[in-house]
Amino acid sequence: MPHDKRLVKDEERIKEMKGEIPDWVRELERPETPLLIPKFGPLQGIRVVSSGIHIAQPWTGTQMATFGAEVIHVERPGGDVYRLMPPLLYRGKRENSCSFAEMAKNRLSLGLNIRKPIGLEIMMALWKISDVWMESSAPGTCERGGLTNELAFACNPKLVILHVSTYGQFGAEGYLGRPGYDLMAQAMGGLMSVTGDPCGPPQRSQTFTGDYLTAYCGYAAVLAALLYARQTGQGQVIDNAQFEAVAQTQEMQLPYWTGEGKLLGLRGNKAGFQPYDTFKCKDGWVVIGAIAGSIYPRVPKFLGLDLEEYSYEACSKDYDAIRSEKGQALDRKLREYCLSHTRAEVEEALNKAQIGCVRVFDAREQTEDPHYRAREMVVPVVDRHSGVPVSVYGVTPKMSLTPGKIWRAAPAVGEDTSTILTRLLGFPQDEVNSLLNDGTVHQTEPMTQAAAERLH
Repeated sequence: MPHDKRLVKDEERIKEMKGEIPDWVRELERPETPLLIPKFGPLQGIRVVSSGIHIAQPWTGTQMATFGAEVIHVERPGGDVYRLMPPLLYRGKRENSCSFAEMAKNRLSLGLNIRKPIGLEIMMALWKISDVWMESSAPGTCERGGLTNELAFACNPKLVILHVSTYGQFGAEGYLGRPGYDLMAQAMGGLMSVTGDPCGPPQRSQTFTGDYLTAYCGYAAVLAALLYARQTGQGQVIDNAQFEAVAQTQEMQLPYWTGEGKLLGLRGNKAGFQPYDTFKCKDGWVVIGAIAGSIYPRVPKFLGLDLEEYSYEACSKDYDAIRSEKGQALDRKLREYCLSHTRAEVEEALNKAQIGCVRVFDAREQTEDPHYRAREMVVPVVDRHSGVPVSVYGVTPKMSLTPGKIWRAAPAVGEDTSTILTRLLGFPQDEVNSLLNDGTVHQTEPMTQAAAERLH
């Protein structure tokens, strides 16, 4: 089956490019998979080469690594620039990003300068023995460095290739090649048009939600493409645009505009029904939600209000009902109740009445909460680059037969370089030493023991 020419521009060249593959790469046999990590999870036997930066693409690799894939993250000289993202871990022997410490768990790190000729050959060798190559860059960036889809397929016709960018690999010329980040994806995808107080400017989700949404889209697409490759022997290219991943989460916005001619606009936490918002208590905040007509009556009943006077139709059916005199009165009475009680009191009372309520958690509360602990969602590790003891989030979702696990913290820069070159690619150690000396590859010794006191 032919590829989409917008993604594989010169499919006819793949056969010709097989002659450009170095003999040592062509003769390389795929080693046992996995070879460098423990055997576990449903993705056991899949090897991934990850050469992108920041969050969206590398986090796709992390998700696969959580469920048993052997994921090799290729870090440029100096390391992935995301290691510099504040806030930093300062208390160890080397600084590292707190974000990187979370999002790089379970991955292997290969320090490689792809711009050197042997660096490109090493990438070709990794394609040959892997199932997936994923990267993140604007259209044309990889091609300028010699990392073309066609060359990758010449090395391995079953390879699944994932490209991640803000605007995609094709489309209107005015968008292609623009610098792009999570912020642009949240804006173009529509998320910021409905996020923020009505009296203020549009706001982004504080964490890099656009990146993580993109990663989960890429994760699903890679698994689907791997299934197809195993059925047919043919790999393919996946074009994962951040703005599209965000747009897919905007549910009613397109139908609301095209069907009713209305825009949602900024509404703070308000939904098209109530209660579904944050509420202040004596000692902090909770969220309360009661969706649909069958659940809503529990709220006026809890507050001791007349169910006919404060009916769903009068107070919660739509935006007009929410803004009505009765709708605003219901909201005010619920807020007055919360202000006169602690978060724990409100959470216990409302859930007893079968009204959804939970405290607004911060990281401190997550580490102390019994449900987080029972579900093994706070995992203590030592960051292998800085040596600082930290906790990272556990495995999601849980699986009954082939569970994922956190087997290692985020790696030091290039920590696995020598092991990957010798054990996976068959390089003699003296040749690895020469590549280290000339800067083709680089590595850093990991910190396996804590270099600072554990705080929490």
